[in-house]
Amino acid sequence: MSWTVRDLQTEAEAALFHETASLHFGEGLVVSLYRLLKGASLYHHSNEILARLAHECLLALHDTVYASGSERVTLQIAEDAVFCNRRRVRISAETLAPSKAFIKLLRRRGIGLLEFSRELTADALRDLAFLCQSLEEHQPDNPKQLNELLARHDIAGLRADGLENGLAGPGSADMLRRRTKEVYFSTIGAIKELATKMATGQEMELRRVKRLMMNTVNLIEQEESSLLGLANIKSYDDYTFTHSVNVAIISVALGQRVGLPKVYLYHLGICGLFHDIGKQAVPLEILNKPGKLEPDEWEVIRTHPARGAEMTLMQRAWGELLSHIMAGSFEHHVKYNGSGYPPLSAPRRPSLFSRIITIADCYDALSRPRVYRNTPYLSEKILGMFLQQAGTDFDPTLVKLLVNMVGVYPLGALVLLDNGEKGIVTAIPEDPELIDHPRVCLLHLNDGRYEKGETLDLTESDPATGAFRRNILRTLDPNEYGVSIEEFYI
Repeated sequence: MSWTVRDLQTEAEAALFHETASLHFGEGLVVSLYRLLKGASLYHHSNEILARLAHECLLALHDTVYASGSERVTLQIAEDAVFCNRRRVRISAETLAPSKAFIKLLRRRGIGLLEFSRELTADALRDLAFLCQSLEEHQPDNPKQLNELLARHDIAGLRADGLENGLAGPGSADMLRRRTKEVYFSTIGAIKELATKMATGQEMELRRVKRLMMNTVNLIEQEESSLLGLANIKSYDDYTFTHSVNVAIISVALGQRVGLPKVYLYHLGICGLFHDIGKQAVPLEILNKPGKLEPDEWEVIRTHPARGAEMTLMQRAWGELLSHIMAGSFEHHVKYNGSGYPPLSAPRRPSLFSRIITIADCYDALSRPRVYRNTPYLSEKILGMFLQQAGTDFDPTLVKLLVNMVGVYPLGALVLLDNGEKGIVTAIPEDPELIDHPRVCLLHLNDGRYEKGETLDLTESDPATGAFRRNILRTLDPNEYGVSIEEFYI
């Protein structure tokens, strides 16, 4: 439900509204404005649906004006984020797709800033939507043209500016990438120490674990691609601990798409960190054996989920979190239909956390080399396996979310374009219909070594024909071409 100032009857109601509006400041305006802009491309100017969308956008604007305490509201783009009155708009799982689409729509029209006055009417917002849709894409003078059109239609209280006037600095990509690498590698180092303590029965500092996961969750909210990109590095170094951190990252990203509240994302990430803690009790000669395991060795491996639950039980001060971690450890090899290991007295469906961790665990394990398998599986084979086993081994809803998240061509994949160029996937489109057209950083061969080139958005189309400018033919094995994905991300 959307309120405006005039609807609030008491000071208590006003205080409650202000607290709620501050928490989600700008989110409603971004989503309602995107729906109005999208509606202008689908409906006639006098359509009743469009009139309703314009009214909802006006209510969202009034709510944002009230929450800000200002007479004017600005929406600015910075990389893949929106700032409202220079405050980053916190995007929830339900509004992730329209918010990303809003950024893309404005960016294609070269608009980095929109400023609104509280005196605006629903009709003026509807006119703005149609004027924005009338602009040709990728024209540098679009902001100037839009301001001229607004003046010509006598629409006061609206102003546009170019992408060069979007925000930079704290939200810039370089700073986020540096922060991402810092969090990723410090978490790997910390999990080594914490796992050793758990294996020896020592109490762990819960505050430190929570702080690690808070940093991870916050970064995934801000720049999911960077962390998922690091999680897709195909390295064997420190496999056990790197794998645990990767599973935590993938699990949190999936949990965010499910719509889990932030506190449960923290819990889910911690469960991912410790899902394999029971392997600390497995001899290294079995864990690192390069050949096929003998039946008795395989039985030892199959004990690690239960051993992990036992180790977790010793951390008695963890409260509600304790049960989540125990379930994640015990059930992460139990399949969606209740089969798998450890064998259950009666088949039952694992918990939601466990079903998420199971998918994250399997995806990460298949996509990287192991001591017994030098070459990881290519993405097509992995996703094909998940789709084939959805409903038996894996939760079918979570499989769909995983495919939408990692894309047909996952982050870090080396791909061949239809013009013969090679590139590395750096971002996945939010629109499921465009999932096979990610953002790609081209690679140029220089003195026998591949170097990073420009980044292409493969969703871009030719204005004359409507066809995509570039298409991906297939994925490539980076080892065959001497391409180091690690160097690209690190």
